[in-house]
Amino acid sequence: MKHLLLATGLWLMAVPAMANDQVQLEAYLNAPHEAGIERVEVGKDQLMIRGKVPASGRFFLAELPMERSSADSAPLIPLQKIESSPDGTFTLMIPRKAQPFDRLMGRWQIIRQDGAGSVTASAFHYPDQIFCESPPGPEIELKTKKGLGGWTAGRIPGELDDLGIDAVTVNVVLSSLISLTAEEQTEPFAWQGSTYYAREQELAKLDETFKAAAKRGAMVSAILLIPNPARANDPLLKILGHPDADPHGIFAMPNLTTKAGVHLYGAILDLMARRWIRDAAEHGRVHHWIMHNEVDAGWEWTNAGEKSAIEYLELYHRSMRMMDLIARQYDPHSRPLISLTHWWQQPGNPHWYGSKQLLDLLARFNQSEGNFGWGIAFHPYPEDLFEPKTWNDHQSDFTFATAQITPRNLEVLDAYLRQPAFLDHGKIRPVQLSENGFNSRDYSAATLAEQAAGMAFAWKKISKLPSIQTWEYHNWIDNRGEGGLRIGLRKFPDDADDPLGKKPIWHLYQSLGTSEEDRACAPYLKVIGIDSWESIMHAE
Repeated sequence: MKHLLLATGLWLMAVPAMANDQVQLEAYLNAPHEAGIERVEVGKDQLMIRGKVPASGRFFLAELPMERSSADSAPLIPLQKIESSPDGTFTLMIPRKAQPFDRLMGRWQIIRQDGAGSVTASAFHYPDQIFCESPPGPEIELKTKKGLGGWTAGRIPGELDDLGIDAVTVNVVLSSLISLTAEEQTEPFAWQGSTYYAREQELAKLDETFKAAAKRGAMVSAILLIPNPARANDPLLKILGHPDADPHGIFAMPNLTTKAGVHLYGAILDLMARRWIRDAAEHGRVHHWIMHNEVDAGWEWTNAGEKSAIEYLELYHRSMRMMDLIARQYDPHSRPLISLTHWWQQPGNPHWYGSKQLLDLLARFNQSEGNFGWGIAFHPYPEDLFEPKTWNDHQSDFTFATAQITPRNLEVLDAYLRQPAFLDHGKIRPVQLSENGFNSRDYSAATLAEQAAGMAFAWKKISKLPSIQTWEYHNWIDNRGEGGLRIGLRKFPDDADDPLGKKPIWHLYQSLGTSEEDRACAPYLKVIGIDSWESIMHAE
C-alpha cells in the first residue's frame, strides 16, 4: 500500500491508489526526519554505522536492497536494535558479509517501532567510505584538457602522441562482456552467490585500447552502454536491461527492479573494476565511469520507458551508486559521471527531461542519502550540430535559465556547479566535456576554417574555467553513419581525394595546450570577427 509522509517524516497515513512513485519520491525528499544516519563506513569485514536518534523510543537499523526504489514503502525487516548514548548518538558494527552476499551496496535506514507498527525515522544512507586494500596511487594529473572521444586503439597508430592527447573516452557495451552460460573462450567467476562467464575475447579487445591509453599516460573514462532489451531477443539483455524500456530507445537503463537484474549488473561492474583498476598493469586502466549516454535524452539513449523525471533520476542514481561503491573498493579516486546533452532548461523534445532538471534532482538525492564523488560528463555541442559558428548561437544566454549550454556560454555550467548544493566537500565537481565537436559542411577552405574557429573559440573558453577537466573531441574521424555530419579532425576514410586527410582543425588541435597554441589560434580571430580572445568571456 502507498503511504503519505506527514510533517513528522513518518510513513503513517494511507493515500488513494492514484498516488504513484513520483508523489512518493517528492514526499520522501521533502520530509523532515526525527533521526538520522550520519556516516557509514564499509571495512574489510565489518560496517560501521553512526547516527543519532531521539531520547525516547525503540529504534532499529534496517537495510533497503538495491532493487527497491527509495519510494518503496513496503516494511523493512529490523536488522539490529539501536542502543544509543544519553545524547542520542549511536555507533553500530555489523558484519559486512551475510553469506553469500556482500552488504557493500546496502542503503541504511533507522526505523521506529511502537504500538502502531514500524515507521521510518530517517532517510536512507549509502556508504560514505569503502575499504580499499591496494589503492593504485594518487589521482591522475592531466597535463592539458585535450582528449578524444569514442577512441579505440589501432585505427591510426601514434595518433594520441601526435595530437598530445591526455584523456580518452571508450565505449563499453556491457552485454558483450559476459555470458549466462559457459561458452568457448569464457571464464567462470562468482559474484553475490551466482556464477557468470566472462567473455575473454571481448575483454581482451578492450584491454588493448586501455593499455595503449596507459602507455600514453592518458586518463580513461569508460562509457557504459546497455542495448535495449525491447529491440533484441537476448536472454541476458532481458535480465540486464530495464523491463519498461520502450523499443524507441537505442540503449536502456539497467534493470534495477529485480534481484537478478541487480546481481547481473553488479557482476559486470565488478568484473570491469577488478580487471581495469585492480589488475591494470596486466589489462590496462580505467579511471572513471560515464554512466550510460545523454540521460536527459534517455528516451533515445538510456530508455526506461515512460517515467517522470524524479522516477527516472532515482533509477539512474542507483546505477551511479552501484558503480561508485564497487569501483571505490579498488580505487578511492574513481568517479561515476552523469552524461548530459547541451539542452539545459529546455528539454529539447517532449520525451526528454533537460540537463538542469536532472542535475538538480541528483543533488537532492545526494544531499538526502549521503554525498558521493560524482562528476559531470557534458556534451556542449553548438546549438545546430551542422553549424560550427557557435558564437552565433541564439538559444544560449548567460543566465541559469538558458535554454542550452553550448560553447558560447560554458561559463553558466561552471557558475551553476559552484553553488553550495553541488559542491563535493567544499570543492567544485569535475566536468568532462566528453562528447563535442564542430562540423564542416564540406571540405572547402572556408568551411574547414569555420570548423577550426569553433574549436579555437571553445578551447579559449574552457582554458579559463577550472571546473572543466577535459574536452574529449568527437568525432575523431568523419563517419558516414552520423547523418551527414563531417565533425571529425580527419576526413572520411573513403574520401576519394584525401582519405583520412588531416583537416585544419587537426593541426589546430595538435597545437592546443602547447607553446604553439596562440600562433595556431590567431588566424581564427578574423573568422569569428573579434580582436582578442579575452573578449569572448562573459563579464559577470
